[in-house]
Amino acid sequence: MEKKLSAILYASMGLMITLLSLQSCMSDDINIDPDKILETELNKDNLWGTYLTTMQRSVVPEDQNDYQLTEDLVGNMYAGYYAGTQSWEGGYNGTTYSFPNGWINRPFKVAFVDFLSSWNILRQKTDSTSILFAVGEVVKVAAMHKTTDIYGPLPYTKFGLATPVPYDSQEDIYKSFFKELDHAIGIMTAFDKHNNGGKPLEKFDLIYNSDISKWIRFANSLKLRLAMRVRSVYPEAQKIAESAVNHEYGVIEGNSDNPVMQSNVALGYTYFNPFYNIYSGEGYNEDRMGATMESYLVGFNDPRLPVYFTQGIDGKYHGLRNGHKNGQRYQGYQLLSKPTITRATPYLWMTAAEVWLLRAEGALLKWKMKGDAKDLYEKGIKTSLEQHNLGRQVDGYLKSKNTPAKYSGVGGSPSAEAPSNITVAWDENAAPKVKLEQIITQKWIAMYPLGQEAWSEFRRTGFPKIFPVVDNLSNGAVSTVEQVRRLPFPESEYSGNRAEVEKAVQMLGGPDNGGTRLWWDVK
Repeated sequence: MEKKLSAILYASMGLMITLLSLQSCMSDDINIDPDKILETELNKDNLWGTYLTTMQRSVVPEDQNDYQLTEDLVGNMYAGYYAGTQSWEGGYNGTTYSFPNGWINRPFKVAFVDFLSSWNILRQKTDSTSILFAVGEVVKVAAMHKTTDIYGPLPYTKFGLATPVPYDSQEDIYKSFFKELDHAIGIMTAFDKHNNGGKPLEKFDLIYNSDISKWIRFANSLKLRLAMRVRSVYPEAQKIAESAVNHEYGVIEGNSDNPVMQSNVALGYTYFNPFYNIYSGEGYNEDRMGATMESYLVGFNDPRLPVYFTQGIDGKYHGLRNGHKNGQRYQGYQLLSKPTITRATPYLWMTAAEVWLLRAEGALLKWKMKGDAKDLYEKGIKTSLEQHNLGRQVDGYLKSKNTPAKYSGVGGSPSAEAPSNITVAWDENAAPKVKLEQIITQKWIAMYPLGQEAWSEFRRTGFPKIFPVVDNLSNGAVSTVEQVRRLPFPESEYSGNRAEVEKAVQMLGGPDNGGTRLWWDVK
């Protein structure tokens, strides 16, 4: 069946979404249906709980090719974490701002065929007041906010409810996210208060092993992340962010609450990090440290540098500029630093450090974040270093006046001046824009390797300052200085859902190319 779905997908992904939508006849109303499972049934070998497991495994694709085209060649490259050494598609690929159909189709396929199809079944068979439904909602938002931040408008709120499936504006999608998270937080909070230590999802939950209090804190943290994303365009953002931080369960504060995809012996699940085969010699042997990472980590003398990357054959750290149309596989290749990720490295959906730094940004805006900007900023850095067992180096690092380094170049990768002169040490007298740059830059380092989120934050704020691509093959559609803002809609949508995708283009307010900004991207 899966092979048949894949064949249909690339013939017409729009048709596939329509077929999946026809499977559902439920409404959005909250109701109790006798055909839907109850909490007491979850301790049995219940089929429907397995759809939660499938959803969790699809938030970040486990298939290395899906991961490469959804998380790596999009987020990781555009965020400056890595650079590619290959000349994919003869140089005309996403890293040079030329977007092959296979590249722009894949994130859409992963979201709608792999992920939302599972949610569509789960929500039909699970009452919307149940803990399984609530946790599923959180997982849904965790996955789908990445997809809308790739494309913009999506066929989201009516997926499974209408055909043809209409697109929603990104503003309406974000409003739905906040509504879904509030609903889930309400259900989970009420459940946890009367749970008496029960674990109804322990057979299905790979992330928190049915610890509902942790799901609540993650949901609040996700709510904070999304509220900060839209703060420049959505008047309710401050209220939403403050409600997340000041909720009775609060947000993630310690690394033990980080949502992590990893092996689970009790459930018989072994996790293999898909990125390993992309950069390692046992796989594609393609990705290397990005030049922007070299500039900041080497310049700051950041203690996380050897945790994140290996040294080149000369005993030093070297990154590569992105967007080489001819690739850089054989020009200074052995000097380039590799990631240290292994097959067994867990994958984090969010880190406590990110949450502290989101709060620091809120405090900079005078929002109620339970602390001032300086303290929250330093707490974020401390939490990140502790995450990597570097707690002893916190004090010295927080006092550091080091600045990002000039990029000297390697092989055919041209040199570049230092992108910024910020320091790690906080200066209370600095301008608000400088403080914001410090917060976002440290968040960028702490979130590594979550390239999708880092790329979104770069587009939202302009920070950190990322080196531009070497070769821009977009024919003027994407600015080399402003860099890529989104992916175009898949060609399969034009062939299978043309009328609706053409309406979506109108929602964009610009042409369907990589240079058009998303709704929240106004800075």
